[in-house]
Amino acid sequence: MVRVLISCMDYRLTEEIQKEADSNTLIFRNAGANVKEFIERLKEIKPDEIIYLPHTDCAAMKLVFNVIKKGDKVSNEVEEKLVSQFTNKKFDSLEELERLNASLNEEILKQITPNVKTRLIDVSQLKWPNKITKVYFYKPNQRAKEIGAYILQSTLIEDVHADIIIARENLGFKEVYDCSTGECKSL
Repeated sequence: MVRVLISCMDYRLTEEIQKEADSNTLIFRNAGANVKEFIERLKEIKPDEIIYLPHTDCAAMKLVFNVIKKGDKVSNEVEEKLVSQFTNKKFDSLEELERLNASLNEEILKQITPNVKTRLIDVSQLKWPNKITKVYFYKPNQRAKEIGAYILQSTLIEDVHADIIIARENLGFKEVYDCSTGECKSL
């Protein structure tokens, strides 16, 4: 059985994700738990089960909200990969957008497998680790060691290029590391 967990790169989620994922679970993480970036990889994997875990107080959804509702600017790649899927959707608050994100992505995932379990994680209910203002990239079968850091996970680092842009340009993180080979190297 192939089991996949999809969640956000947020530093507050790593321990929660590790609780949900057994050693065989493939983990995909990016800004906003944006399935659009992973869809081709997921089709190739053909998972039997998908656990989808977006969260509240999401910086990616705040970014989307500010672009659509306040006219903030982002790079063309971030617009295409993240923002564009929400431009014609109705929402009035960040909370509505976060719920919309969960439901839209769940519907996309159900086209891959009907066995999708979605839970919008309320981060106010989590114990927050100390925040590390660094970003680490891992492959789906690897486990992040950096509790408190922002974690990106996919088959190819190119899949999360827009998320690296978000981390650097919108979150202000200068240190991004590729740990996919077992040794973390600065990008």
